[in-house]
Amino acid sequence: MNIEDNKAIALQFAREGWGTNPAWQKTWDELMSVDVIHHFNSSPQPIVGLEANKVFNASLFQGFPDIHHSIEDTISEGDRVVYRTTLVGTHTGTFLGIPPTGKSAKINDFTLLRIANGKIIEWWYECNLLALMQQLGLMPA
Repeated sequence: MNIEDNKAIALQFAREGWGTNPAWQKTWDELMSVDVIHHFNSSPQPIVGLEANKVFNASLFQGFPDIHHSIEDTISEGDRVVYRTTLVGTHTGTFLGIPPTGKSAKINDFTLLRIANGKIIEWWYECNLLALMQQLGLMPA
């Protein structure tokens, strides 16, 4: 695989693997390794395995069912692709155990994917959860 192939995989994941796409789990099956390692927001323990990641991310998408994102930047080098997006959505479902607030939020995030043999094998995701909690009225500004 070359840099352009890896970038295409990452962008397909970003565009089609999104929770508002009804076929997002099929896209994950196609693009991710069964033992993918997901580092979510600097959490000390990664989420390991495709199925565990589907469960975790389904709950995130349920918290913001109208969420949409815009891909702002993409950088590829070797076996890694990073992209930055802007996320906008309304908190109308339970999110990370937090009941719906009905408030809208807008944040930026970063995703870094490591790709081998045409599959995403490692995934880092970072966003400012403090800013999100402030917009939802759950933390002081």
